[in-house]
Amino acid sequence: MNIKILEGAEGYSLGQGKVGALFCHGFSSSPQNMRFLADYLAERGIAVRAPLLPGHGTTWEDLNTKTNEDWYSTIESAFHDLAAECDEVFLVALSFGAALALDLAARYPDRIAGIVTMAGFVGSKDPRRFVAPVIRRLTKSLPGIGNDIADPEHKEIVYDRLATNAAHFVLKQLKRARLGLPSVTAPILVMHGRNDHTVPAFNAHLIYDTVGSTDKELVWLERSYHVVTLDHDREEVFDRTYRFIAEHSKALRS
Repeated sequence: MNIKILEGAEGYSLGQGKVGALFCHGFSSSPQNMRFLADYLAERGIAVRAPLLPGHGTTWEDLNTKTNEDWYSTIESAFHDLAAECDEVFLVALSFGAALALDLAARYPDRIAGIVTMAGFVGSKDPRRFVAPVIRRLTKSLPGIGNDIADPEHKEIVYDRLATNAAHFVLKQLKRARLGLPSVTAPILVMHGRNDHTVPAFNAHLIYDTVGSTDKELVWLERSYHVVTLDHDREEVFDRTYRFIAEHSKALRS
């Protein structure tokens, strides 16, 4: 059965070049909230590919039929496609997308040129995580979390309900990502909103402190909440992301 994708939530492919950036969006949202960053990079010669994760950009009911294996396989497939086009591939991930990107980087340590995480989500201290298998059997959804953005001028396309069965598989992916962090060796830029109400700040420290990368940087975005690509610090996010890629790309330096 074909399920209609919400207008504006589609995946996209922008630009061409020797250097590629694979975008990984967050849970229950879509590539829409990373589109401004994609335009910024594409205008500067970076080939951007932003796949829509299965169950996203449609309905929360659809999302409840998907698992972390579905989401990871989508990212892995997109990575292979982009790697066939470009000499170098960077991973640019927002929120839960970081759990997918870091997992990929741990599995392909010699093929990732660099990683940028923004509000990266790899760990939860929510006490409900212990009863997630029970919650998903008691209720199909809970009130959603989204649009954690300080700037009132911007909104993201995100579900208004939290799909509980899918959330169970989010936790599985978080664990897998954490276990793989020591195997991540690519240069990494970790950015996190100082006032993020969705993903606690300890995630930024967890990523930064645990990755095997020796070339790493942690940046706090002082005026932003969770969706940093749409928030007050977005211009800084765009600039830092491009400069990170440019500084770590052999192709751009040649």
